[in-house]
Amino acid sequence: MTLDEECKDCLYNSQMKKVTRECNNGAKLAEFRARVRELCKNPPATYCAPLLMRDIDGVHRDIFGSGIDYSAEKAMFNSAVLSMEQGLFSTLMQSADPLAGAIKYAAAANYIDFAKLSDLNADSLSIVEQAAGRARPSESTLAMLKQRLARAHTLLYVHDNCGEVVFDKIVIRVIKQLYPRVNVTSLVRGGEIINDATRRDADFIGLAEYAAVEDSGEAIPGTYLKELPPRVIKLFKDSDVIISKGLGNLETLYGEGYNIFYIFMCKCLHIAKRFGLEQWQTAFIYDGVQGE
Repeated sequence: MTLDEECKDCLYNSQMKKVTRECNNGAKLAEFRARVRELCKNPPATYCAPLLMRDIDGVHRDIFGSGIDYSAEKAMFNSAVLSMEQGLFSTLMQSADPLAGAIKYAAAANYIDFAKLSDLNADSLSIVEQAAGRARPSESTLAMLKQRLARAHTLLYVHDNCGEVVFDKIVIRVIKQLYPRVNVTSLVRGGEIINDATRRDADFIGLAEYAAVEDSGEAIPGTYLKELPPRVIKLFKDSDVIISKGLGNLETLYGEGYNIFYIFMCKCLHIAKRFGLEQWQTAFIYDGVQGE
């Protein structure tokens, strides 16, 4: 998906707010502000939001010597959701439709996004729970996913942000319980970028107990196919089922020719309009060949 004007303003405002709050060097902050403003004003015509965010982080590395640090936020959300994991998993497995319930929470948890919302805290989990209660996954898409999983041997799950990656882990646990022959591979980011999940986060939340963990090889808050190493492209080509989480992955993967189930929240107005939904509504859609 091409870069929307909304994305430029959103990324500029959220990252400036974060860096301004933590920087005590006025000269460096002014340089960062000027360079990021110029980036957002004149990005390449072929760009999407994840590539612009990578460049913003690159400017921070150039000026401050490191990327924008979200380690504290990542640790807080991973720990907070881990404390909920077993109770929620048990509740879902006792429900009438465990997979539908797990998808509701996974979609709602896409709210945990510091590229869009820079002031999130542990109290934001109450918003996630409320959004999960309102979520209504598409029945036809859910039925299609169940049909595919029933005959699948391999599932590729493409992760997005921290905190919500624990809800993704719950989806994977539910799938493993309902479809035990499915082997799951989890794809995380290849380096630190915003609050996106990396191998370190996967280790912290114990994801490898339920899935083989791979990384994208790139520190991009999305899955940009043109820069993925061959081993990752092979995962996309060989997996029987693919589930993609979050807007960064949607913006880099949608319409690229793979059969993918997308779970996300319409945090951005242009995304909501693109799919005929309301802003802040959860979404569960499929892009691919219907009859496969």
